[in-house]
Amino acid sequence: MRQFSLQTRLIAFILLLLLTSVGVVAGLGYASARSSLKAAALAQLQGVQTSRVKLVSELLQASRNEVLALSGLPEIGQMSAELRAGYRALGDAPPDAATRAAVTAFYDRDFAPALSRGIDATVDPEDLLPSSNAGWRAQAAYLVPSARPYTGSQPLPTGADSTAYGRGVADTHERLGDILRRFGFENILLVDPDTLEVFFSYQANAALGTSLETGPYASSNLAEAVRALRRTQNVDDYRMSDFEFYRPALGKPRGFIATPVFDGNRLVAIMALRLSTNKIEAALTNEGMGKTGEVFLIGPDKRLRTESRFMQEDPKAFVAGLRRSKLTTHTVDQIERFGTAVLLAPQAGEAAEAALTGRSGVDADDVDYRGEPVFTAYGPVDLDSLRWAVIAQVDQKEALAPVRAYAAQALVAAVGLALLGSLVAIAYASRITRPISALAAAAERVGQGESDAEVMPPKDPELRVLGESLNRMIRSLRAQKAEVQAQAQESERLLESLLPASGAAQMREGGQDTPRSFADVTVAFVNLFGLDALALTLGEEAALSLLSDMVGAFDEVAEGLGVEKVRTIGSSYLAASGLSAERPDHTLRMVEFAREAVRIVRRFNAERGLELVAEVGINTGPVTGGLVGRRRFIYDLWGDTVRLARGIVSDGRTSIQVTKPVRDRVQDLIAFGPAVTTEIKGMGRIELYPLIEASTSRKAVKRDEGA
Repeated sequence: MRQFSLQTRLIAFILLLLLTSVGVVAGLGYASARSSLKAAALAQLQGVQTSRVKLVSELLQASRNEVLALSGLPEIGQMSAELRAGYRALGDAPPDAATRAAVTAFYDRDFAPALSRGIDATVDPEDLLPSSNAGWRAQAAYLVPSARPYTGSQPLPTGADSTAYGRGVADTHERLGDILRRFGFENILLVDPDTLEVFFSYQANAALGTSLETGPYASSNLAEAVRALRRTQNVDDYRMSDFEFYRPALGKPRGFIATPVFDGNRLVAIMALRLSTNKIEAALTNEGMGKTGEVFLIGPDKRLRTESRFMQEDPKAFVAGLRRSKLTTHTVDQIERFGTAVLLAPQAGEAAEAALTGRSGVDADDVDYRGEPVFTAYGPVDLDSLRWAVIAQVDQKEALAPVRAYAAQALVAAVGLALLGSLVAIAYASRITRPISALAAAAERVGQGESDAEVMPPKDPELRVLGESLNRMIRSLRAQKAEVQAQAQESERLLESLLPASGAAQMREGGQDTPRSFADVTVAFVNLFGLDALALTLGEEAALSLLSDMVGAFDEVAEGLGVEKVRTIGSSYLAASGLSAERPDHTLRMVEFAREAVRIVRRFNAERGLELVAEVGINTGPVTGGLVGRRRFIYDLWGDTVRLARGIVSDGRTSIQVTKPVRDRVQDLIAFGPAVTTEIKGMGRIELYPLIEASTSRKAVKRDEGA
């Protein structure tokens, strides 16, 4: 059989190269089209975002100007002075038994249960009662008779109170109605600048009669804004309070603008008007942004301040999508239960961070709060000391849909040309190109990492040597790759099993001797008691196996919550959250981990008839961490934050106790018992807060261990 020369086969290779060029041209066209479409989408988003920033800024400035105009009306100052005088007169006489009973019943039966459901935490009605005589009498006259169920926005019942204050309320309510509707505000509160008591509310609201200095809502954003104005002498002074889960509105998101009210030159009240989210959301319209485009606000905590379009359009599908995202189950449960993503859905990423630091721009590689890849335009909105960010986003899938259609058309054209060229090439040199193509394909697969791409050596003497050499090279590479992968996997497995992520990273970087400081980390010590007694009863091996099973269960829970195990010492387990990855909710994650750890111990007790006791101490703050040792090393954390957490002990009962910084961060989401002052060795007397959980005693365990 005639053998074709290498020159003849090179001609066939050139033909193949020409056909390949079709694919290259198509690929370049695709890349160019994609780049152009992405640039156009980002430019459109930036235009939308810029216009929305302007609209929101103008809206907030208009709201501020309206509030200042309203507070500057002489009739507002006069009405406020008369109302305050009437309210103070209510305090001259103590409330009678019937008044106290009516107000107490309102909180016991209506408000406290509704608030507990609204904020997903148990609320003690006793903590909500007014503290002044005027507060008791005002709530009995206006809060108790209001419509049920309580929402915090029902019309104020007027006419039943015959006191001077009651006449003033009726007159003020009637005269303010048209003014509020004209300015577009939903509610107005008047606060005494001397006592910070709310002496008037246009709507029947639980804030009436309470002190924003010492009362149940003293820690709210509104109270902070009011306190900043109590000594002002500037009629144009104002403060904005960011949206929060406002308790008088049963935990619904609320924001306010506060400003002083003067009667002549005398400061008589601080007026707080509720911001209308409807106006803000109307300014952030999603019109013209397709099926997935939206514009929304985020606050300094990087959480939504306006409702998600997906929550408005299809709440069930939205929540189902969130459950597939990286959001915690607790956060998704709250969004589903409260029926809103405002103040709950977090928008993380570099774009959000940049906007909140005052920068504007676009991001072509962002991920939204649903976990979807998006194109983003961002920028800040500033008013007073409050900074929000306006985010405009569209899903990358939707924005790049036209280029995918182009890719499909280009692929069809490329396939057609390739088939035509192949038919021509086959007619002249099918047999010649086959061995070359086989060798080229094998070499390509090897280049792509395939380790089993051996070929049958061609019969042509010139190509047989190349084929056999290629096969030997493939076999050698396969053996070397397998050996390297096995060694790398074993090393990585050992490293990750011994150290947390930050310690493993430090080890990979070769920084064994350089400890790192972490500004804000939450740590927990889980101390198990009763294992010594089990060792005497069951034997050392059984006790050690039990401890291993329990630590393994702790590890699984920690991994699921994004909490890192630092190390175990005997029957103690040290864990940290916010160590290797910055998480805004690292304290809440650690509290959830502690809960799960206690549940695990109780489950082991129930399933195996044990009496183990778990004591958990949680603290948050700065820590220092690093590798300790030279040839044999461990990863450890140290500092006052760790020492305090390690020193937390209970009275011998299964418990979770946290320090005040931990309680302050999660108290709106987690229920705690009253503070307990405890002496901790080397730290002095520390206030600790027990998590409200069922507990079990370890006194019996101690007796067994001492026997």
